[in-house]
Amino acid sequence: MNCSAGSRMRRLLMLALALGWVPVARAQIEGQTVSGFRLPEYDEDGQLKQQLFGETATFLQDGIIKLTGLRLEIFSDGEVTARVFSPGCAYDSNRRRAASQEHIRIVARGAVVTGDGFAWNGDNEQFQIFRNAKVVLDAQMDRGLVEPRSSPPADPEPPDPE
Repeated sequence: MNCSAGSRMRRLLMLALALGWVPVARAQIEGQTVSGFRLPEYDEDGQLKQQLFGETATFLQDGIIKLTGLRLEIFSDGEVTARVFSPGCAYDSNRRRAASQEHIRIVARGAVVTGDGFAWNGDNEQFQIFRNAKVVLDAQMDRGLVEPRSSPPADPEPPDPE
């Protein structure tokens, strides 16, 4: 995105307002689009909780935002623990929910989840994949839980007859 720093800040502020992170009359931004954005979210201690990246965000009625080129990074203790990718979704900022019929890919430590169509509930952090759900686990993830322990001791030798 080629724009001045002031223009970029104005666009990011519009996105933050539309997502409900800053109160505003949403009618002021309906129909507008923000391009090439990054929107971080911090917890009460100032730690990065997640950051949303996207190609575009178009503000629709009733607090709905149409997002394209979605990438979400989720953090724990300052490290990315999961990344979510989708070509697009609709985000309801009033209800903290997102949904799409598009493909979704979730990459987390030790697993990749993919599918088509999804719904996310921000209140309980629940993700539902509608079709073609597939989970691929890292073969080494919990290797110690399935590896056989050392073989059990053999039966003792019978005593030698004297």
